[in-house]
Amino acid sequence: MSKIPTKAHCLKVKQLLRPTPGKHEFIYHRGRTQEFRDDTDVELSFRQESYFFYLTGVNEPGFHVLIDLLKEQVYLVLPTVAIDKIPYKGSPETPAELLKKYDVDHIVSEEGLACILDAANPDLIHVLDTANISALLAAGISSKQLDNTLLRGAMNEARLIKFPWEIELIRYATHVSSHAHIALMKNTRPGLTEANLEARFRWVCADNGCPQQSYLPIVASGPRAATLHYTKNDKSLPEDTHALVLIDAAAEKSCYGSDVTRTFPVSGKFSYEAKTIYEIVLKAQKTILSQLKPGVLWSDMHKSVVRILCQELVRIGILVGPEEELLRLHIPAAFYFHGTGHSVGLDVHDVGGPLEANMVVTVEPGLYFNDSVLDLWLKHPGCKKYFNTQVLEKYRPVGGVRIEDTVVITSDGIDNLTIVPKEVEVIEKMMNSC
Repeated sequence: MSKIPTKAHCLKVKQLLRPTPGKHEFIYHRGRTQEFRDDTDVELSFRQESYFFYLTGVNEPGFHVLIDLLKEQVYLVLPTVAIDKIPYKGSPETPAELLKKYDVDHIVSEEGLACILDAANPDLIHVLDTANISALLAAGISSKQLDNTLLRGAMNEARLIKFPWEIELIRYATHVSSHAHIALMKNTRPGLTEANLEARFRWVCADNGCPQQSYLPIVASGPRAATLHYTKNDKSLPEDTHALVLIDAAAEKSCYGSDVTRTFPVSGKFSYEAKTIYEIVLKAQKTILSQLKPGVLWSDMHKSVVRILCQELVRIGILVGPEEELLRLHIPAAFYFHGTGHSVGLDVHDVGGPLEANMVVTVEPGLYFNDSVLDLWLKHPGCKKYFNTQVLEKYRPVGGVRIEDTVVITSDGIDNLTIVPKEVEVIEKMMNSC
């Protein structure tokens, strides 16, 4: 893809904004600027603000965009580059080069932005509620000409349903992420560190054209797998026979992300307890994946996951009591305390809603033996009776299990973009064949 066809995004947002016929309305948005480490001139890694990228495809600092909704023209506004910065950053691209690179109609300077606005005398300019509007105020635009109540909702709705090219970028990111997960399965062994695994994951992604991660990788081994957003990744992999490592990591392609989690044994062989918990989570995930289609509500899927986990925890003896009573009292939340999935796109927790075709979502059930969470439940006088503590102690060393796939909602089901094995036998065979 030579350029991302983002003008279609702009027109989609226009349709959802429903501008007043005959009125001269615009959209204005300013991209992210280059940030620096505190009190230095050391640049921090740059990643474009997602709304701006959606409208322009520009992943460079300092740009603005002005969209004429009446004439359906997109103006990309160049940052001003000081002459003394060119030896450090190089010469900026010419307007002709930028027109070839981005799906916009015009390239203008910051001075040109003011001229366009002066000539148009807009009836209304739509901005985000958090927008930096200093350039508009400097151009003489009054607050009466600005509206910050509609654009975010329109853009969120536009971003929810993906165009085919957006899905293909997410597919690429997910496939690269999948290969990185497979590489970790094949190269994990006791004695390595969580940092070793993170480094290999990042290298495989970068080597396949995805140097940017969708989020900080989570490489959580042993008891740390019960911490949902563990990102220290600084411990040695434990040699305990129960020890699992939970890896929640995924790359971006052209700012479009993915979200993939796999959990597998450090030793290459699941213990009985680890396998039992893993297969419960896998059963829950497979059940939900089979039910996804347009019209489905996330709340219903979450309830289904919680019910399955509750039934299975009763079956193996960790929970005790009538199923409906356990559910009414939210007892399974002692082991499962996050949502079942979310939308994915330019952000890994992208804007969401009821499922529709061409949405991209994750499905990520889990079970966790988090000491601080469990201790709170066990200390509660009205809840302790629902836990068989003797059985629970056998499973605590498992730490945590999460299995997460990124999928596209189709007209009658899903297209699972994630290609990492998740069956116990396949994982063990892969880990022990290297």
